Amino acid sequence: MRSKKKSKKIYIILLVVCLLVMAGLVVGLFGYAHYMGTKTMGSRIKIFGEDVSGRSVEETAGMLADDFKKVPVTFQENGETDYQTTLGNLGYSINEKQLKQDLETLRDKRWKEGGFFPKQEGLTVAYQVERNDETFSAALTEEHFQLSTDRVDSTDAYVEYNSDQSAYVIVPETLGNHMDQAAVEAYVEEQIRPQIEGDFPKTGLNVEIISDLYRKAAVTQDAQELQEKVTTLNAALQKYKGVSVTHTFGKETQVLDNATICSWLVISDESVSVDTAQAQEYIKNLATKYNTIYRPRSFTTTGGEAITIEGNEYGYRVDQEGELTQLLADIDGGAAVTREPVYSKSGYSRNGTDDLNGSYIEVSLEQQHLWLYKNGALVTETDIVSGLPVEGRETYRGAWPIAYKASPFTLSSDVYGYDTTVTYWMPFVYGQGLHDASWQTSFGGDTYKTKGSHGCINLPPDQAKIIYETIDKGYPILLY
Repeated sequence: MRSKKKSKKIYIILLVVCLLVMAGLVVGLFGYAHYMGTKTMGSRIKIFGEDVSGRSVEETAGMLADDFKKVPVTFQENGETDYQTTLGNLGYSINEKQLKQDLETLRDKRWKEGGFFPKQEGLTVAYQVERNDETFSAALTEEHFQLSTDRVDSTDAYVEYNSDQSAYVIVPETLGNHMDQAAVEAYVEEQIRPQIEGDFPKTGLNVEIISDLYRKAAVTQDAQELQEKVTTLNAALQKYKGVSVTHTFGKETQVLDNATICSWLVISDESVSVDTAQAQEYIKNLATKYNTIYRPRSFTTTGGEAITIEGNEYGYRVDQEGELTQLLADIDGGAAVTREPVYSKSGYSRNGTDDLNGSYIEVSLEQQHLWLYKNGALVTETDIVSGLPVEGRETYRGAWPIAYKASPFTLSSDVYGYDTTVTYWMPFVYGQGLHDASWQTSFGGDTYKTKGSHGCINLPPDQAKIIYETIDKGYPILLY
């Protein structure tokens, strides 16, 4: 009996001890939970999907702030990735002071409402996104965006003459791909800000660089200034629509057409004018092609021999200054003009670059013979007597125009002491000329070696008459 009582007493004692231990455990757990709930974020807790169990508010705030800065940002342009960075490198960050306050509020709320084992899923916390403007701008300069192709400038719209349309037109501006810093900054902020506020970014961000971010041309085709200019120029252009200048070189012509003239027109102070430099270049080329005087002359003799005559003072020379003045006046007149060029020197007749055109006197001093051609036909030929082959009396070789004609004419020389009247006088250079020589008893052969003149070409009187009556002032004579 006594033994049963003793056992019961022991059981009671053990029960009390167990209850005391359990109470201690409850108090301990409560205390630990309280500690964890007030000093850390708690256990089994995720914020924005990040496990922050056992972390202090400071640690949690720092971890979230660091993770925010590490979020990658990829920029794509024209289908290729040209820049990769992070939110932090772009100057974005979380306000940690404000974040700590919101984390403390969340921690306290969880403890009060959730007890020992609050729910942990889908927890969020308010946060404020800040941006360092200096870092942001520095991170978005053009050199960071590395394309596989070169960047080019935009070009302004401008006015030019279109030969197909025969009118001035506005050539549209072109868009390059150099980046407009201000536009890029505004666009990137616009693209990124909605993705990082309110919902913590869990994956990388992508930004597509669009053509609107490229530096625009300063002048566009819609610019009022260009619209007014093209209208004004086309109105002024009308007077040039019918103008052309045809230069004649005998039967050959060279046409300065309307399209070429219009291509010379330039825009200057709301007006249309002729580019003088282009007109001068045209005239220079004209002169190069058609000038024949003062340059070695290629000539094929009656006998078929190709020779070069060096002393060439016969032919045509375009007066380039005078021609420019006349050409500009013709263009300003607005009509089609056909005329010869303005010459400073002109010959007897020409057809293109052929300034003899079948009409000339040919003299072979070696053969002592003369041929007279007119319009391509041989009029006459005759033996001659040229200058005595000694110094001061030889006949000059070269090409010259006949200076004039005189009948009769007195030849005289104080140096050589003669005074002779001839019926037909046709001088060509330096006092030398063609004339009849009735005193000569023979012509041709070696007569000139003993009875040569003082440089003139002595002719039989009947031949002198034919030549005199056939030629005029300016008629070319070639002596070789």
